[in-house]
Formats: sequence, C-alpha cells, structure tokens
Amino acid sequence: MSLSQKKIKPSVEFLVTVGFLLVIAIVGKPTARWAKATYDAYKANTTILTASDTEYRRLLAIIQSQQPGQTLNQPIPVKFAIPEKIFQAAISPDLLGRSSQYEPHTSNGKLACAWMVNMAVKKALNYQIGQNPLYVPSVVEALDGGIGHRVEQRHTRRGDIAVANGTDYEKGLWHIGICANDKCTLILSNSPFTTRFEWLSDASFEGAFDHYPGKTTFYRVIKSNP
Repeated sequence: MSLSQKKIKPSVEFLVTVGFLLVIAIVGKPTARWAKATYDAYKANTTILTASDTEYRRLLAIIQSQQPGQTLNQPIPVKFAIPEKIFQAAISPDLLGRSSQYEPHTSNGKLACAWMVNMAVKKALNYQIGQNPLYVPSVVEALDGGIGHRVEQRHTRRGDIAVANGTDYEKGLWHIGICANDKCTLILSNSPFTTRFEWLSDASFEGAFDHYPGKTTFYRVIKSNP
C-alpha cells in the first residue's frame, strides 16, 4: 500500500486545536474583546499605575498655584461639601497622575476621560454617574436627570464637572474633567495623549474641541447618593 492510500487518523490534540480555532473564527470579535479585557485587568493588577512621588508633587503644586486665597485643605462651607469631596478625591495620590492605559474598554486609556472622573466620584461618594460610566453622554444624561445641575462658570467651585460639548448629543467630540479651582479656570482631566489623569487645561480644554463646536458646560453634583 502506498503512502497515498494510507488512512491517517488525526490525533485528539489536533482535533481539539481545530475545534478551538473554529470557535475563535465563529465568535471572533467577542473573543478578542474578552481576551483584551482579561489582559488589561491582569496588567492593571500587576502594574504600578499611580504617579511617582515627584510627578504627583509637581501636579499638586500646579493645582495649588491656581487657588487664589485658598489652600488645598482649608475648611469648606457645607453647601459645597459634595464638590469638595470630589476635588479631594481627584487630587489624592491614588488618582492624580494615575495611568489609564489598562482601564478596560477605553482604547488603552485614550478614551478614559469619563471613567477617570467617575473613579474620583466613586472614591468621594461611593457611586458612579451614568448607566455607562465610560461614556460622556451617559454621564451628562444622569447629571441633567437630577444627579446634578448646571452652573455658570463664574459660579463653579473646585470639584464641579466640566464637559466639552455637554449640551450637544448628536455631534461633537466629547471630553469631561473636574474643575481644579473655583471659577474653573483650571480643569483636571484624563489626557488622551499620555493616557494619565494629569491634563491641566483651561476652561475650554485649550481649544481642543472648539470646532466640534467646543462649548463647555459646567455641572455641580448635588446628590451624595444616587
């Protein structure tokens, strides 16, 4: 009998491998997303994500320099207790300068602005804003729905929320951050460039969204729990 006439019986290992490859081919994208999320969770748990002490102190010094007539830890009137809690959470060593690279479903931290704001809210108030805390329009919908209310920039306090294109649900490039001083001339947000919670910008986010159309809307969280 020639080699061409011999029947080759596939091994169990070969059949398992083929089956596994077929499953991947069928469920392709969901499997890839699951694998990416699993990897990111592993890296987040095994990587130092917080800023170095030097970098943290540098960022804190910039924020302190923009507190005219105030310190970072002075007593605050009770009516501003909620934004102050959010501000203090945002400038804590856990969050200020923190890497967002391995936060799940954020395109390696480039789309983590809403998530990082919600991390500060979670730390301060023990809940997150929006049915989808990763998505700026969901956060805005919740704020407009009673979690917060809109305020004019001149009335903002540190710890209030600033949203680029916060009133336009249909067009615009979304971004969100936390006011880092009263009157919100300084905003702390996640940088899509360095993928860290370290972008200190002016009230218009340095004009990055002016053509989208770029209006910044300001909110104050008014509920200590949802």
